[in-house]
Amino acid sequence: MIATPKLRYFSWVQQRFHQLSIRQKIFCGYGLALGVAVLGTTTGLVIGDRYFQQARQQMNLADEEGSLLSSLQGQLLQIQIHQQEIVPFLQQSQALQRGISDFKSDLADAETLLSQAQEFSQTTSQEDLQALLTKHNSTIAEYFEQLRSLIRQILPLTSQPEGAIKAQQLISKFSQSQDALKFYQFAHELTDFAKTVQERQEEADVAQNQAALMQAQIIIGSMLLSVAIAAILAFYTSKIIAHPINTVTKIAQRVTQEANFDLQAPVTTEDEVGALTSSLNQLIQQVKHLLEKQQAEAQVRLIQSEKMSSLGRMLAGVAHEINNPINFISGNLVHAKTYTDDLLSLLQTYKSEVPHPSTALQNLTEEIDLEFLEVDLPKLLNSMTVGADRTREIVRSLKDFSRLDEGEAQLVELHACIDSTLLILNNRLKNGINLVRSYGEIPPIPGYTGLLYQVFMNLLSNAIDALEEKSAENPEFIPEITIITECWQNDLVIVRIADNGSGISPENQKKIFDTFFTTKPRGIGTGLGLAIAYQIVVEKHHGKITCQSELNRGTEFVLALPKAGIA
Repeated sequence: MIATPKLRYFSWVQQRFHQLSIRQKIFCGYGLALGVAVLGTTTGLVIGDRYFQQARQQMNLADEEGSLLSSLQGQLLQIQIHQQEIVPFLQQSQALQRGISDFKSDLADAETLLSQAQEFSQTTSQEDLQALLTKHNSTIAEYFEQLRSLIRQILPLTSQPEGAIKAQQLISKFSQSQDALKFYQFAHELTDFAKTVQERQEEADVAQNQAALMQAQIIIGSMLLSVAIAAILAFYTSKIIAHPINTVTKIAQRVTQEANFDLQAPVTTEDEVGALTSSLNQLIQQVKHLLEKQQAEAQVRLIQSEKMSSLGRMLAGVAHEINNPINFISGNLVHAKTYTDDLLSLLQTYKSEVPHPSTALQNLTEEIDLEFLEVDLPKLLNSMTVGADRTREIVRSLKDFSRLDEGEAQLVELHACIDSTLLILNNRLKNGINLVRSYGEIPPIPGYTGLLYQVFMNLLSNAIDALEEKSAENPEFIPEITIITECWQNDLVIVRIADNGSGISPENQKKIFDTFFTTKPRGIGTGLGLAIAYQIVVEKHHGKITCQSELNRGTEFVLALPKAGIA
């Protein structure tokens, strides 16, 4: 019954500890260890200092008491010595006066020391010293008074012949008196008491050493306890951290080795390791989703590539099929024009030779409007020639555009390439789009004609899409495309293609060259056009392509192509 609350409390503490984060667990563990160390050290310092101060106070009292007693003993001994020295100095007046003066001074000093000892015993509550001094207080006072009386009796004897003998007798008589014997008893007791004080000094010194030892033991014990707690908590914390991490690591290794993205690591904790496990599971699912998406997009890209290849072959075939009859028509138009000129010349000769034709000829002339035919027929032949030439240009552009897989670089006339692309897109440009071409003096550059056609086609098609979208929103909008070419620093050819459409948002500008990124609805945009253009310009031609755009202001793509050969 007694152990049940303890077990419940331990279980509650363990559960609370598991709910803490790793940072909180480490913080609590080290906080507890440091707290024990600090508390133990503080306790040791406080307790040790308390006992140390008590021992030091006892030591100081014992030292002060011993010093007083030692000085008092010395003064009493000095008085006895001076008492014995009086007789030899009786015949020496100056020495006697000096000895008596010292004797009186020693008496005064002894009385002062006795007074200090009495005051010390009362102030420090030294009852044994106070009892000793109180016991012999009258004896000491009587003894000192008898000494002064003895000095007064001896001084007149200095001038007598037998003064030394009398003085010796007086001193001997004084030494054997009851007061002297009692004083000698006090001196003996004082000596014994001094030994007691010395023992107190030794005890205080031992107590002081024991206090320092106790202080060190408490500090060392608390530090050892804190180290033990820190070690236990470190082992426990590392165990509850390492086990889930090892599980997560094994799952990650299996996913990597087996490519099994259906695996999930178990989430057993609520700390950072648990969050890491959840993140790993989400990452595995996201990788699985991205792989599925990548496979689907790769299939779309493959289909798009096949479409482009098929389109190139179809354009080449269509261009070839159209080119033959166009060449036939164009070639025959020359002869037709010659024949027509001859017939018109013959008609003019006939009119001059036969000024009055028959009524039937006149009626026929009016019916077919011969005068109009003579003027309009040459114009008709000229327009047919222009149409045939334009058709031949379109066929040539289709043939150039269809050469997407040519293997060797050739000198490319960028202006012709841009114009051919615009010719193909002419049907879309007719819808009110203002085209501004500002061509500079640029040389032919080494490159791949078909690939550059594709770049210009993608950029111009995107520009037209943006303009058509903005025109649909704002009927009063005047769409415009500007194409600028120029040389830059003698080693680059710059092509700028700008529109005044809706522009691209800053967050999308960072991703426009990413594969499969598109802002167009699904089924309309594939996200491959700009990615392919970037690959053609940067990787195939070692150039640069950048985009500058501002919402509601327009977009400008800048191509920088090197004049030198492609390595």
